Amino acid sequence: MRIHAVKFGVAFGIVYALVFFIFGAMAALSGWGAEFADFIGVFYPGFGPSFAGAVIGAVWGFGVGFVFFALAAWIYNSLVGGSAGR
Repeated sequence: MRIHAVKFGVAFGIVYALVFFIFGAMAALSGWGAEFADFIGVFYPGFGPSFAGAVIGAVWGFGVGFVFFALAAWIYNSLVGGSAGR
């Protein structure tokens, strides 16, 4: 069975975007995990415990999720003999 790499990347990009946004928003609203959000912001510039930081984190999350999971699907397709991107 082959995986469509772009669709797989988009799906997991959306999941990662939601995770980053919810985490940043929760840190902004309740203070829960604010220090950890600041720490993650070292690796993902702009992400932090604020609404703007949550939006920036969502963009980062989508990009990272898309790239890593599309790449993983492409590698998987290569290993099982499928064509890349399908």
